[in-house]
Parts: sequence; structure tokens; C-alpha cells
Amino acid sequence: MPRASFVLLIAIAVFFGTATSNQVCGPNAEYTTCGSACQPTCSNPDPHQICTLQCVIGCQCKEGFLSNGAGQCVSPQNC
Repeated sequence: MPRASFVLLIAIAVFFGTATSNQVCGPNAEYTTCGSACQPTCSNPDPHQICTLQCVIGCQCKEGFLSNGAGQCVSPQNC
């Protein structure tokens, strides 16, 4: 019985991993399963606040880009 439970758990993990890896993100963004809850934004480009250690799943701006508050990742010059 424990072996069947383990196999079922692995199958579920593979299914959800495959389903979420096909997420399409906008320009200058990438999909992550464990991103930061404190992303740099145009209004706060260098967040030094204490941030939670939770994983945020979804599209986040690539390194060097900032969230402009409208769901787009832009270069700092375009904020």
C-alpha cells in the first residue's frame, strides 16, 4: 500500500509540473514556481524591506526589469 501511495504522489506531482510549465508570460517576464513576494517595481526599484519567505507562483519580471504596475515588465528607463 505505501508503494501505491508513493507512485500516486509522484504521478500527481508530474501532472501539475507539466501543466504549470506551459505558462506563457509577457515580454521580459518568466514563469517561476517559487518567486519572490517582494518584486522590484517602478515605484520601489530596490525593495530592502523584510519580505516573507513564501513562494509566489506565476510570471515575474526577469533580472534587470521592473514591474510597472500594469502587469508589464519594463526597463528602469521606461518606468
